[in-house]
Amino acid sequence: MDKIAWITDSMAFFPPGESEKIGVHVVPTLIIINGESYREYVDLSVEQLDAKMRQDSSVVPTTSQPSFGELVELYERLQAEGYDYAYAVHITSGLSGTYASSVAAADAVGFKLYAVDSYTGGANQQEMLRISMQLAQAGKRPEEVMAVLDQFKHQSHFYLIIGNMETMRRSGRVSSSQFLLANMLNIKPIVKFDEVGKLVPFKKVRSIKKAFHEMTSEIVSQVERSGLYKQTLYIGHTLALSAAEQLRDTIQAKLPQLSIEITQFGPSILTHAGSETVGVFWFDDITVPF
Repeated sequence: MDKIAWITDSMAFFPPGESEKIGVHVVPTLIIINGESYREYVDLSVEQLDAKMRQDSSVVPTTSQPSFGELVELYERLQAEGYDYAYAVHITSGLSGTYASSVAAADAVGFKLYAVDSYTGGANQQEMLRISMQLAQAGKRPEEVMAVLDQFKHQSHFYLIIGNMETMRRSGRVSSSQFLLANMLNIKPIVKFDEVGKLVPFKKVRSIKKAFHEMTSEIVSQVERSGLYKQTLYIGHTLALSAAEQLRDTIQAKLPQLSIEITQFGPSILTHAGSETVGVFWFDDITVPF
């Protein structure tokens, strides 16, 4: 039987201890603060980053893909430990170069890697990794596993309601005048991943309540048209549990048959979208040959 490793990056946002429990290797995204690098979850939690940003308004964190050297070391170690090959499910290349670096690192080492640019992130990224594990355990060969994962990447949905425009103003992603106008009008931008995993605008609405209703309407429409994998939808948040619960209740009122799981985003989402960001993500209904 093949000895297989499973790999992802920290933008899958596994809860503490979960990746170790199921045997997944996680390469950390880097958070850069004043020229110093912190490994997501390893050196810096979302709570710690939030505290730094609140204590010092000059703190403007940025992100960088995992270190190429760390990826090379991982594949060298897996090779030395006798793994035949690995599956890697990475954050969409629309946000990060992690997928390309991972493929290049495995190639440099001469390690066999089946890698997926997920076109998504968060719990969707986790779910694709778990599906690959279940397929492999069911005896499916790599070409069969990759075909199923390719189907999922093209039938995923991921929306974010930007919670804190101040973070985007600090980083220069919006101007001071745009920030002022958004605050005055209580504008809540909603963005989504498009069909190739790039972040694009969806809608701008006034008030979080209207944002929740827009998202619920979109989810109902999509689910009625394409179904829902495992009847499960995920809500992620950045230090905004109460808002995530409100959105869950709004969706559940329209779709009571769904299972809705709440997860927390990591420092990388806080870096770009700020605290109080809430996201919704799911897959269309897909039959998996387990």
